[in-house]
Amino acid sequence: MVNEQGPEPTETPSPSDASAAGTAGKRTPPASTVQIVDHALLVLKTIAEADRPRGLRELSRDLEISKSSTQRILASLERVGLAVVDENSRKYVIGPAALTLAWRHAANSDLVSAASEATARIAASTGETACVSAVVDGRRVTVYEVESSQPLRLITGVGRPYSLFSGATGRVLLSMLPEAHLEHLVGEHVSATGATDAAEIADRVATARDRGYAFSRGEWIMGGCGVAVPIATQGTVTAALSIYGPEARLADQRMADLVPLLQSAAAQIAIRWRQPS
Repeated sequence: MVNEQGPEPTETPSPSDASAAGTAGKRTPPASTVQIVDHALLVLKTIAEADRPRGLRELSRDLEISKSSTQRILASLERVGLAVVDENSRKYVIGPAALTLAWRHAANSDLVSAASEATARIAASTGETACVSAVVDGRRVTVYEVESSQPLRLITGVGRPYSLFSGATGRVLLSMLPEAHLEHLVGEHVSATGATDAAEIADRVATARDRGYAFSRGEWIMGGCGVAVPIATQGTVTAALSIYGPEARLADQRMADLVPLLQSAAAQIAIRWRQPS
């Protein structure tokens, strides 16, 4: 969004910033990037993915960015409508301009264009919510969704990030990643949660890879079931096709019966994705 001539902008840390910079080694961007831009994008992503408004102090602390830099970033984001501040609490949420960016992405996405027709057919024929998901920054994100028309239904929400380590879609997406990337994500997950053995995760992902599909039951929402199959990987985007619904309608045999239907639709999407109109 910034287009300047001449040297790349840099920040000279103040004495108060020095201690923060000393503890922020993992936030230091590569030499080929602009640090203030990296920080601004990190603040924006954090606000967008938060389940509650975030304040200046906690953003600065959690992201290990100096308070003065964080304040300037928030002011810039607010000025262009990408963030909104509550005047009473002084906390920030994602702004309306982000909706324009999301709409533009959906309108111009080769994956969404390739998947929309087949995904709608899957939702109509199964009676369940059908989704196309992708790996985004180590999370699974729904990029296109057709909701079930039934009163009792599951909805993931386009653009909302979920863990790759919960649910059928996450396992299928993990199964498509290069081994080094998979090992890195598993290591981060185990380190952060301390609750799951890496070998167990690897086994479940390997099973999804060998079968070409995955089932889930009550993993990311109680009473919810899912079936997922891989679509393809193109460039840096890895995508999967899924359906979600209540366990009352998605018994084990029903999910197994739906796998060929999903695989056929995923193959059609992959062909159109590789040859966008």
